[in-house]
Amino acid sequence: MVTGSHRVFGCAANFLRGRKCVFCGSFRVNRTQRGYVKCRTCRRQKSLAKLRREIAILQGFYQQVPAYRLAHDLGVDPKVISRVYQKLRAALFHVAELEGMASKLSGEIELDEAYFGGRRKGRRGRGAVGKSVVFGLLERDGRVYTKVVEHVSADTLMAHIQTTTRKGSVYYTDAFRGYQSLRR
Repeated sequence: MVTGSHRVFGCAANFLRGRKCVFCGSFRVNRTQRGYVKCRTCRRQKSLAKLRREIAILQGFYQQVPAYRLAHDLGVDPKVISRVYQKLRAALFHVAELEGMASKLSGEIELDEAYFGGRRKGRRGRGAVGKSVVFGLLERDGRVYTKVVEHVSADTLMAHIQTTTRKGSVYYTDAFRGYQSLRR
């Protein structure tokens, strides 16, 4: 069975062997004597050493190797590895968000909001002032949707509920007034 990671590393192996261009995907590729691969179609070059390092970073991310250890093994600054890891996480988050938007939550769904942030000095105002509000929906089968919201008003919460859940779902909530407009 060929998975996504096998496909990625298979393509990388083609690039490393000098069979395929990294930039345009052409098979008209020559290896130079200085350790580069040069494409005859787009006339661009890529260093094989840099390509091997990029693949090692991708493989380390896939195997969940800590950035400091991978940096030590490759002889690279740990900040470089951390930056690449962060970009990979952002790309994975974007893909997961696109896939999550394609299918709405359905069935039995639990709704709740939580406040995150440190304690404010002094005791002025409401206890939640200065904290971030995170609204969460949990499908009983295991999928989770979370969103940082500005306000916990009924309008804001209902807008998120309507965009992320299917009609006919069963909702489990606490006694918060923002959920009063949900049909019983």
